[in-house]
Amino acid sequence: MGKETTENKQPFFQADEEEYGKSHTDYTGYVNIKQGTFSGPRYSAGNTLPLVSAPFGMNSFSLQTKGSDGGWFYHPAHKQTEGIRLTHQPSPWVRDYGHFLIMPQSGEPYISENERSSGFEEICMNPAFMEIYFKRYQALMCVAPSVRGVVIKIKWDTDRTPRFAFLSYDFPASIRLDPEIGELSGYVNAYGDGTRRDFKMYFHMKFDKPVDCANTVITKNTGERTAGTSACGIGVGINIAFFVSEGEELTIRAATSFISAENARRNLEYEISNKSYDEIRNETASEWNRLLSKIEIEDTEEKMRTFYSCFYRCFLFPHTFYDLNISGEPVHYCTKSGEIRKGVMYTDNGFWDTYRTLYPLFVLIIPDRLKEILEAYLTFYEEEGWLPKWLSPGERGIMPGTLIDAVLADAAVKGILSGEQSELALEGMLKNATVAGESHVNGRTGIEDYLELGYIPSDKYKESVNNSLDAYYCDFCISQLADRLGRNKIRDEFLERSRGYGLLFDKKVGFIRGMRTDGSRDDYFSPTEWGGDYCEGSAWQNGFAVYHDINQLARLYGGREKLAEKLDELFRTPPVFEIGTYSCEIHEMTEMSFADFGQCAISNQPSFHIPYLYSAIGYPRKTAYWVKKMIEEGFSADSFPGDEDNGSMSAWYIFSFMGFYPLCPGKAEYIAGTCCTESVKLHLGNGNTLLIRNGNGTNNTVIPHGQIMAGGDLFI
Repeated sequence: MGKETTENKQPFFQADEEEYGKSHTDYTGYVNIKQGTFSGPRYSAGNTLPLVSAPFGMNSFSLQTKGSDGGWFYHPAHKQTEGIRLTHQPSPWVRDYGHFLIMPQSGEPYISENERSSGFEEICMNPAFMEIYFKRYQALMCVAPSVRGVVIKIKWDTDRTPRFAFLSYDFPASIRLDPEIGELSGYVNAYGDGTRRDFKMYFHMKFDKPVDCANTVITKNTGERTAGTSACGIGVGINIAFFVSEGEELTIRAATSFISAENARRNLEYEISNKSYDEIRNETASEWNRLLSKIEIEDTEEKMRTFYSCFYRCFLFPHTFYDLNISGEPVHYCTKSGEIRKGVMYTDNGFWDTYRTLYPLFVLIIPDRLKEILEAYLTFYEEEGWLPKWLSPGERGIMPGTLIDAVLADAAVKGILSGEQSELALEGMLKNATVAGESHVNGRTGIEDYLELGYIPSDKYKESVNNSLDAYYCDFCISQLADRLGRNKIRDEFLERSRGYGLLFDKKVGFIRGMRTDGSRDDYFSPTEWGGDYCEGSAWQNGFAVYHDINQLARLYGGREKLAEKLDELFRTPPVFEIGTYSCEIHEMTEMSFADFGQCAISNQPSFHIPYLYSAIGYPRKTAYWVKKMIEEGFSADSFPGDEDNGSMSAWYIFSFMGFYPLCPGKAEYIAGTCCTESVKLHLGNGNTLLIRNGNGTNNTVIPHGQIMAGGDLFI
């Protein structure tokens, strides 16, 4: 690297001592943003990306090491990079949208992934910034994002022609460079399945060094290069040469918008203006530290790194999906109509995963941000006619259930939603519970049969048990919200509906099973067979999802002692599986077998609540044993036991480490677990602080939400 070696090279820009002085803890220093990235389609240690972003930012930035691997475009074992990707990808299974790639080059321009790839060194990888040395091009690139913008600095250690490559993917794109004022603008039409085909992300960039037009070229993904400064077409990009000397810095200020080119320019002026890389980096790092300091722990270096690496992942999703207009009002792109509407919007979130842990955590520590996020989801309902199920950026409609019902009910019973918002939420939830969607994308699966039969029949719908159990639970959530609003008739009706799961309990085999339209069942049953009536699991993982009525579930098994024996059998049964109706061994099966917590597949969301069932029925020491074992053996600063999924698995870890768990979102209470350290300081959103102390997991009581929010001391 020129005259300087990388072994002792510090981050390109040092943190402000006043910002990170001795009186402040830099929690970002404990975060490993690569946690969970050692993954692939067949085995997941998280299926995450090393995302550099403002909390809940509109855009994230990640290294791309192998774009041809689709959603798994980064792997920590790779030694070459194809550039830095602006990404919105919430999951490798969902894929990206509105994405493009940037990188420094020197000498001749290079286009294709294989042609341009460079060995690299990570000088620093932090939630708030990344500093990457591109060895082939002898260039250091530093990236510091704001919510909608970014400041990039590049320094070359070579006298070869310095270049900045902007590369789009195999979607339509438009670019225009104004070399006189040093500005690049345009859009990428990289749409996802959840929105219209004319969906665009606009960008605007400013360069602080003069452009070398004679050596600047338009590029195409096909490998073509032509002279020019503007182009429109599939896969077009630009490779800009600059008049920059060796050792000199090029600063690029940029911003994006999903609304218009003018809004991208406005976002740049509003968020970045003339701020330096240092300023944006420190502002974003300060916001990360503000959020990460919401929970304070003191433990070994290893535990601190695991805890704060998980905690960081709780603030990446959902993504901000709105701008401020010239009057300072929030405006957003409507993914259904393509119109620009007033109001805030958030996206990139699957409620089937996140309702269990992430949103209950938001209730405790960032209620004001949660209010804005829920306002966005209710706006989505008003615009599109249905509450969202899986947004990226529009409705994907994947996974069973309409679990935003649980998010809204939980926020309502814990005082987050206003009365007007609660009324609108109830309206949307009732539509889910009574009206069939035009397609699988909206509403509940099989709702008409559910209303007639009291369950979703297995001969007409796949994953019938999961869809039925989610329907019963969401009916309970409706009853809770109706009760809060004084709608007693609705409360009583849906509370009664929520108890219908007993219809599916098969006493002969001791499991909740699918049932045909005529009330019959298959003769053959194996509790280790995956698929069919169950989603991403078997009866063991999916047959205990009755969070709202654990006492009655215990009675179906013959009492609390008998249910405890069934749970003992679950944990005692080896993690074997039959692929069932799946065509192959899916990654969730592999992960369960390697995690080895019996049939409790903590590697996937349906098993999250299972260890807490012990405490709920009076066996707290068993909950403490299994939760601590999972915390210590399933998680590290490098990996998760399975797909992390938008902060859901990270939030499970955070709750479990602290010592209490939201067993049933929609109830203003928690179940006690075990505090996995000596003490935890939880700084609540109402300004109070709760000091949680280790009580060795002997507390089997339900903890009211009000007790948590009151602060003070709590022994768990």
